[in-house]
Amino acid sequence: MSNGITPDEQNNNPSEIPCPLCNEMVRSGLVRCWNCGSFMREDIAEAYRKMQENPAPMIFSQLPEETENPEEEQSRSSIATMTGYSDRDDDDFELDKSIAVTEYEASDDDFQLTGDLDSSQDDQKTIPLAREESEVEARQHEEQEEEAEAPATEEKAKKIAEAPAEDHSVATGGDVLFNVAIEEEKEEKRRRKGGGRRRRRRGGKVEGGIVVYCPNGHRIRVREEYRGAAGKCPACSVVYLVPRAVPSEQQAEQPEAAEGQEVTEGSDGFDAGAYSHWLKGIKLHAIDPTKLKLKPNSLEKAFTTVDLAISPEKMLVLVVAKAGLLGGGSKDKLDKARAEIAAHLREEKEEAEIPAASVQTVTAEQISKLRVVFPTMYDHESVFAGVPVFGKGRIAIALPKQEDSKENQYLTFSLSEYRKLTEALSEFFGIDQLGQDSGIPLTDQMQQVTCHYSEESFEVLDNENLEFYEADPEIELTLAGRQCQGCQLIVSEDSRKKERIGGKTGKGIAKTKCPKCNEKFGNISLYQLAKTEVPAEAAAE
Repeated sequence: MSNGITPDEQNNNPSEIPCPLCNEMVRSGLVRCWNCGSFMREDIAEAYRKMQENPAPMIFSQLPEETENPEEEQSRSSIATMTGYSDRDDDDFELDKSIAVTEYEASDDDFQLTGDLDSSQDDQKTIPLAREESEVEARQHEEQEEEAEAPATEEKAKKIAEAPAEDHSVATGGDVLFNVAIEEEKEEKRRRKGGGRRRRRRGGKVEGGIVVYCPNGHRIRVREEYRGAAGKCPACSVVYLVPRAVPSEQQAEQPEAAEGQEVTEGSDGFDAGAYSHWLKGIKLHAIDPTKLKLKPNSLEKAFTTVDLAISPEKMLVLVVAKAGLLGGGSKDKLDKARAEIAAHLREEKEEAEIPAASVQTVTAEQISKLRVVFPTMYDHESVFAGVPVFGKGRIAIALPKQEDSKENQYLTFSLSEYRKLTEALSEFFGIDQLGQDSGIPLTDQMQQVTCHYSEESFEVLDNENLEFYEADPEIELTLAGRQCQGCQLIVSEDSRKKERIGGKTGKGIAKTKCPKCNEKFGNISLYQLAKTEVPAEAAAE
């Protein structure tokens, strides 16, 4: 790499010398080149290489045996121990037998009743109330402790007086000083553990009971009678609470059973006073006509779950709870909210104060103008041109349009939900013709057919309305037979199994030849409503 400097200029400027590797001008006296980092002198480079090959050995110094601050020495030793064992696994550790795990026993003096606890009268009978000692009692206790310690002090002084005189060097040498140091260390530990105070315990050792921990982690054993009370830790005097007894499983199941029974009673209609008809889990679709896409199932998932509370005067569209991250609350939360709303309506309180996420009122005059928008008799009369945008087998009713809103609102129902709605409208408002001209089966329409093989007659559902039954999760269907698409031959499911038409399970029946017209059988299925089995005891009653 050249910098454009001629040799004459280099000789005229003795303060700079060229780098032997990159030929850049470097100020004289520098060890390395500023451009490439190479050594300017060969002897320095050789010394650096030798130093890298033979590094100087590490020198470890010994720790001092004694320090003036024992706490600092103990902290330093604990840090060294933690550093030395930080890379080991947990399986390598064992509890040192020299470490004693202390368990304190709570006495009657350690307990007091706190005002924050909601204790019943039965619990309060078994909880002793602590009281503060007066100055006279505290002075008496101190005198008793001094009298108890006085004989021991006199006896110790007597032994010292009777002991033979020893030289000062013998009395202060070797084992004597070591024993004194051990006694001082024990005294220091007792002072740290008990705070320099001694407590009187009554009642002896606590047998059985429960084990609790104070906020500082001290293990304390407490008798059962102190459940629900507050006590002071014998080690650190910090207040702790003794937990109440956990109810047995049988007692816990009883409230749950009662709650479940209460929910079951209000599953179809809560006791909401005049609102005797209550429909749960109805889908409410808010649609902007300018953004509508006429595709099957395009609006199937764009809905809000609401409840309908119907009275002789109005219908309330209730959003029971706000939708969360998963679309709504749990079943117990929703049932609890419904019970609160029903109690509010039963007490005939203000409608504006109904405890629901949102409330929309449909008056009796507006209910009389409700109409079915899907399905319709003719597709060109439908807003949706006969396309099942809400899903196959769903029934849609248009709600009155709200003011200052660009969206149209539609309630969609399954067949069983729609039948409950028409029952309520017929009872309160005399509306019997809603949806009759739309092909909706308000009642089960059956037809009588005869099997070609067994010549037995049986009833099946009308296939024209079958999609409403198939889309309803509350209705269960059973396969009753098959029908030929060419000659309309009927074969019951029992006969099909006996004759092996379409195989053992009937999967290949669409390509099987009909025994009458010798054409492909097709895949027309005939269904019946599943029969609910009545228990023998209930039938006898």
